[in-house]
Amino acid sequence: MQEKNLKNQEKRPNHSRNPDKKFSQKNGEKKNFRNFFNSGKKLHTNSHLKPGDSFVFEDSFRPRKSFPFLTPTQALKKFLHPVEERAKPLEKETLRVIPFGGVEQVGLNCMGFEYEDELLIVDMGLQFADQYQLGINNTIPDLSYCKGKKVVGVCITHGHIDHIGGVFHLMEQLGRDTPIYSPAMAYELIKLKQTDMKAPLSKMIEYVRYRPVQIGKHFQVTPFVVDHSIPDSLGLLIETPVGRFVHTGDWKFDQNPLPHRPSTNYDWLEALGKRGVRGLFSDSTNAHLIGSSISESEVIHSMEEIFQKAPARVITATFSSIIDRVMLIIATSEKFGRKVVLMGRSMNNYIDIAIKLGYVRPKPGTIISMADANKLPDNQVTICCTGAQGERYAALMRIVTGESRDTYLKPDDTIIFSSSVIPGNERAVQGLFDLITQQGPRVHHYKESEIHAGGHAREEDTKKMIRLLNPEFYIPIYGYPHMLRGNARNAYELGYKKSHVPILKNGKLLEFTKDGMRETDQYVSKKLITVDGRMVGYTGEKELHDRFQISTQGVIVVAISKKSGGYHIKYDSVGLPAVSQVPGLEKNLDEAIRHVLQDLSRFKDADAFARFIERKVGDVILREIGKEPKVVVVVQ
Repeated sequence: MQEKNLKNQEKRPNHSRNPDKKFSQKNGEKKNFRNFFNSGKKLHTNSHLKPGDSFVFEDSFRPRKSFPFLTPTQALKKFLHPVEERAKPLEKETLRVIPFGGVEQVGLNCMGFEYEDELLIVDMGLQFADQYQLGINNTIPDLSYCKGKKVVGVCITHGHIDHIGGVFHLMEQLGRDTPIYSPAMAYELIKLKQTDMKAPLSKMIEYVRYRPVQIGKHFQVTPFVVDHSIPDSLGLLIETPVGRFVHTGDWKFDQNPLPHRPSTNYDWLEALGKRGVRGLFSDSTNAHLIGSSISESEVIHSMEEIFQKAPARVITATFSSIIDRVMLIIATSEKFGRKVVLMGRSMNNYIDIAIKLGYVRPKPGTIISMADANKLPDNQVTICCTGAQGERYAALMRIVTGESRDTYLKPDDTIIFSSSVIPGNERAVQGLFDLITQQGPRVHHYKESEIHAGGHAREEDTKKMIRLLNPEFYIPIYGYPHMLRGNARNAYELGYKKSHVPILKNGKLLEFTKDGMRETDQYVSKKLITVDGRMVGYTGEKELHDRFQISTQGVIVVAISKKSGGYHIKYDSVGLPAVSQVPGLEKNLDEAIRHVLQDLSRFKDADAFARFIERKVGDVILREIGKEPKVVVVVQ
């Protein structure tokens, strides 16, 4: 049953500029106060409605406009309006540090070191889309500053996607003949990606640990071993004409590292500190958390306890790039007489490379196909798959929802989420927990068991690194702003002055000379560079704002055509009920548009007319139904 046409709302007084006029005290009564229960107008009682009927309700508050939309970060920037000068020419005998990304987020890791006519880049990571960046694959650093520059090399610290995920796209811009230096694991992963994309790089060089390599005239880089959750993770000693600088990459101290891989050489770090370090650029991801990082070996006991009690299959979910964890899962499965199925293309790619390099050494016959696993008793099977972040089409989600072609969830399965939840993914992961548990399996996750060891240094590790290297300046990198500031506090507690611990921002230049350091107000370009389908850089802020508006408010299309004797107006909607279905809406829209059509002389062209109609239609819809759809006007 449809409601009668809604009455036009009264024009209400605007008290926003003078709050004192909200209340008028006379004889103890409050006047002119509007609320839901006393709107100052006759409200529809909807007495004719029956249970289950649709209707439009009225209230006394005009809905606030939310579009044009700003994310909270954009709104704060608009409010603070920080000074951002354009980058000036580099002065002589000055080292310029350019944070292309990674110092205002987790991901997008990329940093430049420039001296005279040469530019060295460290890491080329990507960042996954946030809740406001609908539909894009990811974002990559903006390297516009590199136009016309001599990029003498790209140095990769390790093989995680937030450090190498942008290599393909950025090397297309820099040129495939730009030298790129990387450790063995990252080397193989980059090579695999470039081969898949039919874009081989002509100058890929594999590091030798602790062996210096001269890059250009001004940079000598020595890779050194750090502990992290993927083999072949390296920090970089970068020697320049103005001193030695250390870039840690992602790291932690692991007092009980897993076998078949090198670990931190504390003596080497201490000796380097005695030689003198100008600046230490150090990972901030967990540096704001108290204590020290637990060893990957400490996960073994919790994992073994779960495997021992599991009555049937064990299904583990983790990142394919956390090689240490996958190696531990394979070893634990072997101990309890289980075969292992690796599900997901990325999982298989990472483990194939790790086996090739000797970091993962399963017994012959341990890794089998799902077809072979189906022939075994369930208590002899482990499935290791991707999907610990609740990704819609990852292997675990497809198993849980019955969409996998290989297997489905069984009531006696044991599910282990062996990774932490990336901020922003909590709701998706909780939803996945619910989908699993309502089918019977038991879920284990890192908050209830020690089945995940972070790969990043905590407070005590960070302080130990500072003591070992004793840098003149300490520069937190890689993390959200609160992480960088938490990392900075570690240095303050060791006696560093704030003037020796700069807090970086994306694009903001930091410069070193032989005599000191200066924080500038100069910025290089840091615009949003999106990878959207097969498009790089085309989808910008406007398009993302349009998508966000469409996803939450829908679309209204207004087609206006001139017919003999007048104008014909037609409406169509996407993501909203048809205009004709909402009582009174079509009538009110027609009246507003036809009022404008009475005098078209004020519009210089059809585009100006269309923009005006967009605003008019938007105002009517907001007033009548409290929504702000994207309005598209077609004039024929």
